[in-house]
Amino acid sequence: MLVSELETPAVVVDLDVMERNLSRMTEYCRRQGIALRPHTKSHKIPDLARRQIESGAIGITVAKIGEAEVMLDSGITDILIAYPLVGRGKATRVAELAERADITVSLDSLEAARTISEQVTARNVKVGILAELDVGFGRCGVANEKELLMLAEQISVLPGLEFRGLMFFPGQFVVGPTERSALLGDVNDLLGRTQEAFERAGWPLATVSGGSTPTAYDAHKFLGVNEVRPGMYIFNDRNMAGIGVAGVEDCALSVIVTVVSNSVAGRVIVDGGSKTFSSDRYLAGDRCGFGLVKEDPDAELETLSEEHGHLNIRDSMHRYRIGERLSVIPNHVCSTVNMHDEIYGVRGERVETVWSVAGRGKVR
Repeated sequence: MLVSELETPAVVVDLDVMERNLSRMTEYCRRQGIALRPHTKSHKIPDLARRQIESGAIGITVAKIGEAEVMLDSGITDILIAYPLVGRGKATRVAELAERADITVSLDSLEAARTISEQVTARNVKVGILAELDVGFGRCGVANEKELLMLAEQISVLPGLEFRGLMFFPGQFVVGPTERSALLGDVNDLLGRTQEAFERAGWPLATVSGGSTPTAYDAHKFLGVNEVRPGMYIFNDRNMAGIGVAGVEDCALSVIVTVVSNSVAGRVIVDGGSKTFSSDRYLAGDRCGFGLVKEDPDAELETLSEEHGHLNIRDSMHRYRIGERLSVIPNHVCSTVNMHDEIYGVRGERVETVWSVAGRGKVR
């Protein structure tokens, strides 16, 4: 099948670009002596997770138990669930996973740890634990090294749990290079104090797991980090290009859409709206639009209705035709992929493979 024969909207991945992204990240981590544990929330496709492992990753990261179940069913057995799991039902499912795989869970509360401990002990299995440290993003994680050490000590006495170290998510680094550099000092101060506190307690941290694609190639600059969890690097997106983490040429994924209306002056409608594209805002430049039109950067995907993408073409010299096909790089690749049942791997004009997004909708 040819790309031109795909019904639109269609999510396509340029395999040559994707493979280059995989190789680049693997080589960086190898050169720096850092373990690569990619976050599969960006693609939710077991075949791509296996390709990441084949290219050098030690295992994978997921956000939800449902994603872990999908990946484990495909044969992947080293999984970090980077999310605080709360409730007996989720703890029971984690214990069931631990009967078949090496499972690690990140958390930031004794309550979550106790519930998991009860369930894994009932099944005579073990689960690894990473305690999450808040390094300034203000989402999850304990506030400082004293609280982290206290939590680790409490975890260490709970049956069925193995404290393996700490993780953090520098979500505030989704900014340009200068701003990222300025943020690094405060994070390293906290990481340094934390590692010193654990060493004084006679408890060196085996794993210091950092993360995110925006910081992936700066992982060696974060004090003590020996594992990274980037997700979007496999595809990249408009936001990653906008903040200088990747170039447009490194964006492997795009959405092919068709022009369905040009009747309104200065505007074109395409057949992909909010049920096709991520509604996440653009984080760089003028912060406008919901994607980059590769064939016409002067056009702006200005607004999204459910099934309609509204292109503002007032600054464009391009003459749009009904039936014309366009390729749009979305602002945020992860949430775009999660809205589609399948995506197409292409090489040139030929569709080489079709992937089912098996982890789509696995939010529990």
